[in-house]
Amino acid sequence: MTYCLPPCLQGLEITLSPLSEEAEQHTRQWLKGLGLEASARATHQLDIYLPGKYGGYMWPDAEREDLYILSDLTGWFSCVDDLADEDLSRSPEALEKVLRKVHDVALGGAFRTCEGLAGGLANIIARAGLSMTEQWRCRTLDQYTSYIHACMCAAVHRVEGTQPMLDDYESIWRNAGGFQVCFEFTYFATRIELPSAVYYSTPWQTLRRITLNLMKAVNDLLSFRIMENPDEDVYNLLTHLRHHQGLSPDQAATEVRQRIEAWALMFFDLQARLPDELDRLGCDVVIREQAVQCAEAFRVQWIGNIGWHLAVPRYREVRFRPD
Repeated sequence: MTYCLPPCLQGLEITLSPLSEEAEQHTRQWLKGLGLEASARATHQLDIYLPGKYGGYMWPDAEREDLYILSDLTGWFSCVDDLADEDLSRSPEALEKVLRKVHDVALGGAFRTCEGLAGGLANIIARAGLSMTEQWRCRTLDQYTSYIHACMCAAVHRVEGTQPMLDDYESIWRNAGGFQVCFEFTYFATRIELPSAVYYSTPWQTLRRITLNLMKAVNDLLSFRIMENPDEDVYNLLTHLRHHQGLSPDQAATEVRQRIEAWALMFFDLQARLPDELDRLGCDVVIREQAVQCAEAFRVQWIGNIGWHLAVPRYREVRFRPD
């Protein structure tokens, strides 16, 4: 039970899109077209990751074509994660070059059909961008840049055999899984773009931070024991607590479970108070309704993230057995 979710998040009713299997098949073909499923290992990784199911859990109400894009995004991130988690026999400079190229190609803005990781993200953003504004594309790429930073920090720590210090750990930790990029695609899924005065406001940024905390912490808790050496995942919260607070693996898991429960309660409280917070910000009726709709979509997203973690083969195998 130590490595399970807290009681308040067990037995949840979690919706899965009926189109998830269709999306899975679409994404697998799309990845093959990009050359990203070109080996037996890549196929195995996708078999246990199931990007269509991930998209179907996090955005269960998305229309078919939208879900294809969202599924492609999660499948693409699986390929990025696999690249970043390699043994780093090549230098961090080589990894950064790949990740920066992805950003530069996506920044070009055209509907690109080139291959590889760079072509994949450019294609996803271009397709989603047909129904969104330039502001949304810029915000999405901003969040991808924050992922590059976290990814490179993790890579250098792994090469050096070090652990992150306490300074700015939380902000990097929150962005280490790429969830912030998926977060921006919820605006696409709902066709809502909040004005800057709301998007960057304290209540909204707090809601965003709590949502990302929940997504990352759930991943850390449920993925800890599937790693042969969890110490290599320097931005796993359990690993961090073991190194900086001297906790045993079981103690660290208990602490993370308590944090997840606290963050869930904070989310529900802020979601309930959000209409009043929006009134305080002077939002008109339309913006107020859109923000409330987005907040509900974020609740569905982080709960769907739980559903996927509990459903896919990726988290079934236990490799690390703490004493």
